[in-house]
Amino acid sequence: MNKRHNLIIGLIICLTIISLGLFGANPNLINLGFENGNFNGWTGYTRVYSTDVPTYNTPWIQVLLPNSRRQVIMTDTTAYDPTVGNLLKIIPKGYKYSARLGDVIRSADVTQGNNMGFRCWQQKLQYKLAVDSTNSLLIMKFACVLQYASDHSTLVEPRFKLTLYDSSGNEINTCTNYDVYSSSNSVKGFQTYNSTNSLYSIAPQIQWRDWTTVGADLSAYKGQTITLEFMSTDCTGRFHFGYAYFVADYQPMKISTDFCGSSDTAKLTAPTGFESYRWRDVNTHKIVNTDTTLSTLAVPMIGKDSVIYHCIMRSATGCIDSLSTTILKYKPVASFTAKMVGSCTADSVQFSNLATTNRGKLTYLWDYGDGTTDTISSKVHLHHYNTSGHHKVTLTVYNPPSTCSIDTVKDVESIDVDLVGLKADQDSICIGSSTGKLRANGAWTYEWSTNPGTFNLDSIKSGLSAGTYWVKGYDSTHNCTSNKHYTTISEESEWMDSIQGHNWFCSGDSTKLYASGWYVNMNKQTGIAKTPLTYQWSNGALTDTINTNKAGTYTVIATDKWGCSRTSSYNVKEKVLPLINFTVSPNTINSKRNLVSCSINQEPSVLYNWTFGDNTGVSTGNSVIHYYSQNLPSALYTIALKDSDTVYGCTNSGTTSILLEPFVPNVFTPNGDEHNDYFMPNYEMDVYDRYGILLYSGTKESNGWDGSYKGQRLEPDTYFYIIHYTDYNNQKQTIKGYITLIR
Repeated sequence: MNKRHNLIIGLIICLTIISLGLFGANPNLINLGFENGNFNGWTGYTRVYSTDVPTYNTPWIQVLLPNSRRQVIMTDTTAYDPTVGNLLKIIPKGYKYSARLGDVIRSADVTQGNNMGFRCWQQKLQYKLAVDSTNSLLIMKFACVLQYASDHSTLVEPRFKLTLYDSSGNEINTCTNYDVYSSSNSVKGFQTYNSTNSLYSIAPQIQWRDWTTVGADLSAYKGQTITLEFMSTDCTGRFHFGYAYFVADYQPMKISTDFCGSSDTAKLTAPTGFESYRWRDVNTHKIVNTDTTLSTLAVPMIGKDSVIYHCIMRSATGCIDSLSTTILKYKPVASFTAKMVGSCTADSVQFSNLATTNRGKLTYLWDYGDGTTDTISSKVHLHHYNTSGHHKVTLTVYNPPSTCSIDTVKDVESIDVDLVGLKADQDSICIGSSTGKLRANGAWTYEWSTNPGTFNLDSIKSGLSAGTYWVKGYDSTHNCTSNKHYTTISEESEWMDSIQGHNWFCSGDSTKLYASGWYVNMNKQTGIAKTPLTYQWSNGALTDTINTNKAGTYTVIATDKWGCSRTSSYNVKEKVLPLINFTVSPNTINSKRNLVSCSINQEPSVLYNWTFGDNTGVSTGNSVIHYYSQNLPSALYTIALKDSDTVYGCTNSGTTSILLEPFVPNVFTPNGDEHNDYFMPNYEMDVYDRYGILLYSGTKESNGWDGSYKGQRLEPDTYFYIIHYTDYNNQKQTIKGYITLIR
């Protein structure tokens, strides 16, 4: 039957979810649950329908999906709907997608005023479903919201409707159908949210229903194609809205049973999607479950061979369905025998299937242990092997309609003496070792040259030294025997490893060590490199080359592909750098007192190179004297010493600074004899007479004062000067004083 609830609901958001795949994909139900993330298989329609003046109505029009705001696939599984304060997830738990049907009123809609193209929308989605035994239970999850509008009559309000139609287009009379308006707020399952959105200020109350699951029993429509339809509408008056999210699922309308004879309990599972379940033992007429939300029931089966259970299922919309099932105890037994048939080169086995059960029909899966399987049901059959020897064969027995299965495993032999073989794990072993390993194959028992006349199942011989070995293969009765198969285990050629590189390094530097392997002959290195090798250094490095800046003994273990290893050690020393504690005297000079003495204590086998910061080249020796040019400007000059160890090449260096200050004489004799003819060349300087007359003004590029004024030689006298210069700290300095001119 149809149920119509008149609700006064602020906003009813109806969410319906259809999920596909719990019982395997049905080719007739492509994308029923939007599992492809699109609307494939669905058909969409929209129209505008108003009852307010001016009216503006359009017919239902099929639209291309997705359709703007009206039919949209939702993809964010973590998102919540903001319209109801983020209380409602837009995709329910366990699903990747849902479809939204309809939309909220937006600010652009309101600004359009009476333009009916922006309000009074109605939209629906349809899906045609071919009903069969695999999908006779249609599962739907939904939730609804319509905006509260007390000034409208019921039929004007926003609406959500879920409807099923038969193949003739007639509405199927089932309580699963759901039809709700926003003209009553008393319907079970709805919650109220008061929105603060200014667009809803006239009607801020939002009523919403969380995800709800219902199931529709379509057993009466098997063989028919029905239509599933979801519809949401805005109000037919002005700006009140409603929308929905949904998806759907299908199941067979039956109770599945998981029970085998060896178990003490049976597991019954009713179709999911109902709100409550009541399980009843038909034999005792007692309700056996206490938790009505469980669709699964564990039934004790000790001492029982057959029990009938009845399940009453109620959906969230009040629909009631019921199912019954009979639990039968199935006792399958898996058993088989195997024997070789044919000649000693036939490699064929005859299998006899001895499996039994107390009821039902058995099916089989053979795994022959050679990578092949078979579902043959014959009691006796042959299997030909392409490999000879032992085979782990498994027979799995299934006992439908129960879920029971049981298996048995046996070690089965086949023989083809031509397929018996022998091989070594490695061609060579380490010198003097007993690490060789041989593997035989293709027989049931083996006779080894290490213990002739003894037969056992051991197909592997280990702990062998270098030499030639043989093996013979037999079947279990010794009726079939292979030829002797020979192989040789060799010792590897003698080799050694070595470390090369400098066995010293200067303090603050490093040295590189190289590891390598070489074949030897008569205790001499042949020059032929042994590769490939792996290396393990005592410092943890795994490469053939290391850099080190620490003194000590370094050990490397070289290992070849057979696991044979050699060890070498190498002692590395650190050489101390030559001393650099030299002295310089004096630390301050001028252009007249311009001699500097530098010295350092001589060390054995050490050379010393001095530079003085004045571009005069290099001086050598542990004690040197240097004269600075009288024409150099006042500055800070760097004296650098680099000493070198002539044995190891270790070097050290250091620097110090001396200050060259300006020298200002108190007498000069500009008489043209080229001695002391100019006063303070290359300085910025002014010279005055006793009356304050400026006699000379020079720059750093000037030759100095020659004792003249305007081209006329001045008489001997005392004159006043002011000198400006920049010191080594880039600071401006001034020197004032008197100079005596003598002719």
